[in-house]
Amino acid sequence: MRGFMGSESWQLLVLLLVSIGMCGSAVAEGRITAIDPALLPKPAQVQAWHERKAAGIHTFTGSPSWQDFMTIVEEGMNDAGVVDVIKDRFNYLRWYTADDPSANQWSLMIDDQQIPVASYWAYSGSTDNEGVTAPLIIYDKKAPPDSLAGKIVVFQVPALEEPLPAIFQDAGYEFATDPDTLNSNRLLAANQWFQTNYVTRFGRFNAIIKDSGAAGALVIFSMGPERAAGLYTFPLLKPGTTGVPGLYLDRLAGQKVLQAAADGEEATLRLLARREEVEGYFYTGFLPGRHYGQDNDEYVFLITHADGPNLTQDNGGFALLSIVQYFAQIAQADRPRTLVIMLDSQHFTPHRHMDDWYAMHPDIVERIVATIGVEHLGQREYVERGEQFVQSGLPETTIVFVQDNDLLISGAIEGIKAFAVPRAMVQSPPRGGQGNWSGMSDVAVKKNYPGYGISTNMSAYWSTRAGIETFDKNLFIKQVGLAAHMTGVLMTLPVEDLSLPVSD
Repeated sequence: MRGFMGSESWQLLVLLLVSIGMCGSAVAEGRITAIDPALLPKPAQVQAWHERKAAGIHTFTGSPSWQDFMTIVEEGMNDAGVVDVIKDRFNYLRWYTADDPSANQWSLMIDDQQIPVASYWAYSGSTDNEGVTAPLIIYDKKAPPDSLAGKIVVFQVPALEEPLPAIFQDAGYEFATDPDTLNSNRLLAANQWFQTNYVTRFGRFNAIIKDSGAAGALVIFSMGPERAAGLYTFPLLKPGTTGVPGLYLDRLAGQKVLQAAADGEEATLRLLARREEVEGYFYTGFLPGRHYGQDNDEYVFLITHADGPNLTQDNGGFALLSIVQYFAQIAQADRPRTLVIMLDSQHFTPHRHMDDWYAMHPDIVERIVATIGVEHLGQREYVERGEQFVQSGLPETTIVFVQDNDLLISGAIEGIKAFAVPRAMVQSPPRGGQGNWSGMSDVAVKKNYPGYGISTNMSAYWSTRAGIETFDKNLFIKQVGLAAHMTGVLMTLPVEDLSLPVSD
């Protein structure tokens, strides 16, 4: 080729090719630090993912719907170029029943009258088709434990009231959009979390009922019928079941039950449930960066959970897939760090997180320089009006947790502004007075990594009833854009700029 060109022309060609290469790298770097919305998933794709997932109602580990969800995510990851996939498998005894009340798998009768049942107590127990008939007794913690034997025990979950405990009170923030409405639904959101965690956490009803000899258990929530419908609380802190069949009731049905118990009446409780040994796994994969496989490679750790009771409690897998698909469109040579993707499938299993993924993979952990946890995206806010539970017309509040680092905080704010995320706030809990880390994102605190987390207030999302009508695909894309922006920040900041204050 040089035979047809003079030395000056050859030099110009070389300079042109070099400049084109530099321009390409600059464009790629720009797409890492300033997310190109055109490269994010399209609304139709996001909607299709979620409609398919919603058809399965929930995605409890090992269930057919969980397997289908994992198939969607894993095939997408594979197509995007994720490599060296690891599946850390485990087995557990899954307890399940029908979620649809019309399947007639659970019921409550008092004096030949059908009492509306809001939901079932997961990992409680089961009956035959005839159910169990026994006297009702209102639980009294002062009564001797043997007083529960042979009875259907009635528990009551208290409601939080103003002034709320400190953990639920308004917290400060570094930045917020729509600050006037951020906490407009605070009381309900706090109550939803508190009450659904009360059964197996604060009240420890499972510990009270286990080995008590009780014939059955009923839990009355301080919620109206629509709000209580389909409630699903966190499973037990230990493997197994309580061995006592239990049902959940709303406050209206609860009034009838309390009166019947006070009158010394009997009830017939039915709960048809099955148990089966199933297999689940932690999914780990790698989107290689420019130094993948070399000693100087560094990892940005993306984490979510892959199991849950409804459409968006656990749609973080779709969020991580969206992030990976975005960065897969940038050449590996232009990706400064490797992305490690981990889906945890022990979030809603009994004895949550019983396997320590971090202990299983010290070789991965030692290369992690930053983390981001993502969950609960695209949710619409719900409010209770009388006995109705309806959409407020607002999106659920997006909460971005950030470690105590000015550059990380600025990056989160830039992402919120870039994608115009409504009702969003940036909190840095380590700075004090700005709330607490929650959900899967708290790995940043537990492991002291620089990093981020995204979650929401979850007004209606502790239930198997939160289906496709609760989902906003456009909000999901905005939140994914924000998450991708923050991932880009973590991919590009020098390690010294990611540093955190030294703890005392």
